[in-house]
Amino acid sequence: MSHYTFDRAAFKKRILTRDVYLWGAGQQGRGMQRLLEREGIPFAGFIDSSEALQKSGVQDAPVHPPSILADNPRAFVITSAFFYDEAIRERCESFGLEHGDDFVSYKELKPLDYAVEISGVCNLTCMSCPRSARFERHPDRGFMSVDVFEQVLDKILREDPFVGNIMLYQWGEPLLNKALPEILEAAHRRGVSCAISSNLSLRKDLRPIIAARPGRFRISMSNWGEDYEITHTGGRWDLFKSNLIELARLRDELNPGMKTELYYHVYRHNQGEPLERARQLCEELGLDFFPVWAYIIGLDDVLGYLEGGQLAGPGRKLEPMLEVSVDEGMALAYQEREKECLVMRVVHINWDLAVSQCMMFFYPEGNTVAHNFLETPIAEIAAARDEHPLCSRCMPHGLHRYCSVYANKEVDLSESRPPRPAPRLEVLQ
Repeated sequence: MSHYTFDRAAFKKRILTRDVYLWGAGQQGRGMQRLLEREGIPFAGFIDSSEALQKSGVQDAPVHPPSILADNPRAFVITSAFFYDEAIRERCESFGLEHGDDFVSYKELKPLDYAVEISGVCNLTCMSCPRSARFERHPDRGFMSVDVFEQVLDKILREDPFVGNIMLYQWGEPLLNKALPEILEAAHRRGVSCAISSNLSLRKDLRPIIAARPGRFRISMSNWGEDYEITHTGGRWDLFKSNLIELARLRDELNPGMKTELYYHVYRHNQGEPLERARQLCEELGLDFFPVWAYIIGLDDVLGYLEGGQLAGPGRKLEPMLEVSVDEGMALAYQEREKECLVMRVVHINWDLAVSQCMMFFYPEGNTVAHNFLETPIAEIAAARDEHPLCSRCMPHGLHRYCSVYANKEVDLSESRPPRPAPRLEVLQ
């Protein structure tokens, strides 16, 4: 993992006379939009193939089809899609644009992304998450204060001035941090868009959070009705659904530009009617609906299994419920073992300021490269991650591609199977 930054002034001068487009209207694109606004660089709009986005626009900005680049010598493109960067680069070249002169990747402007974990606590013990091993060791738990968050963000912007977006989550529930509205406001004042992810299965006044203008709000769900509580263990269906409806209402009232997306975790027992009802609810509420194959999230457990051990107790109980098993997922990941590790782009800063080698490993033992982000230069963190032994254990198996395999393996709704009988909750205790 290298760390470098563009010459900020020279780059700004070079593109000020161009029509600057951002190809990709997701979190990276929206973050780059905030960066352009912060730098005073005129913005011609997003480029995206989605006809729905072209009709609606994004954050008060137009969304153009790729054909806008045809015969447009003033066009300058910043490719801004996390997963599809190479494909977009090829499309740019097909329009006669030259790399460097007419387009660059956001990855060249900012070599790193940042996940700032403001909550070291979660209210659920979902079976796919390491937190479900409730009687085993756990990292320390706590919350990041507004003051510490501001120090963290200011250091990020000093060292990586092209950062325009950050994540405020990984293993914790950010809505449990009472300072979340103030944290969002602090980021907004600095021209940084924040993404949050929530299970929404908690009692919370959502108004001050949405009013503080997060750029993206992601929600997770894994069934309909009481069966929701099986894999979102400890959650309550009635509370989740009422919060989801309230979230959509507040978005329309207070923050209509907020990207709001629901990730439906697909198991063997929640396809068919439950999945379709979730999709219909998202359509009614104006939420982006993403069905994704469920998998065991903590790579600690999966690596232990690959090295000859067995899955932890919750993982063993979850395995029969997975439509795409750990072995199937790893077989696909192994085929991609020569590809890059996308997670190496992400600097994961825990609530206590410790920096993880890999955000997909839960436990800090053998996964900490700095104990205090504020006291450690980013170049030093990058060098430590480059040499870390965890990668030499992970990558030969292709484990670094495990999560992206599940994320990119399409769920074909036309072939969604009727759900198998849901397992009884008492069996899973």
